Amino acid sequence: MILDDTWVSVEAVSDEDIPLLVRYRPNLTNFFESGAYFQRMDVTWRYDTFDPSLLPPADEMLLMEQVEDALVDLLEDDHQSILAFVFTGENERWWAWYTTDIEVAGDRLNDALSEFDELPINITVIDDPDWEEYFGVMEDFGEDVG
Repeated sequence: MILDDTWVSVEAVSDEDIPLLVRYRPNLTNFFESGAYFQRMDVTWRYDTFDPSLLPPADEMLLMEQVEDALVDLLEDDHQSILAFVFTGENERWWAWYTTDIEVAGDRLNDALSEFDELPINITVIDDPDWEEYFGVMEDFGEDVG
């Protein structure tokens, strides 16, 4: 399968009028339709900020980008896991990965993170064979291409 690396970035606001940065890949239908990516690995990074926007400080945002690049390099190398969307806001960054094998994804995640000092992240695994979260993001933030 070919991974279309097109991303859409959206600036939104939460129900409490707090800024949210949302990025998602709009062209992942082939991965969903394969039926091989039935679990989602959510990686969340909690941060503290004094900024009223509740967005991360610039230095932490840079570190998050470096971590994301390291994860993409190992998890997406052979399309074992696919980063579908990323939310940043309200003192949290959330990366949502759809994966073919959570054990392999976990091993690769640990390998990727081993080059960094301890990070404030949490990992959750969710069965999402219908990609409900992804399609919810598409519905909430996608542009109507008609």
